[in-house]
Amino acid sequence: MEAQSKSNHELMHNVNMNGRRLLGIEGVTNLDSYDQERVILETSSGVLEIRGEQLHIQQLNLEQGKVMIEGTVNALIYADDNLAKKGKGFFSKLAK
Repeated sequence: MEAQSKSNHELMHNVNMNGRRLLGIEGVTNLDSYDQERVILETSSGVLEIRGEQLHIQQLNLEQGKVMIEGTVNALIYADDNLAKKGKGFFSKLAK
């Protein structure tokens, strides 16, 4: 019963923002990349890109599916998984 309730919890995706300075996200399955201007997360609702200024990951717990980000949040952008996989390939080639 606990495993079933945990899997249902993992499917829940919630975003809470306080004053564009503190962003709490639940339902996170992976952290793809981050820097001070962009954080890319995989969530149970698709890939989420957070854009802003002076972004810092304050807390990350993938077992619980939670992340807390502080900084100035300018945009939250969702993309489907297919777009994210194509983008990863392109950006990973540039990074080499």
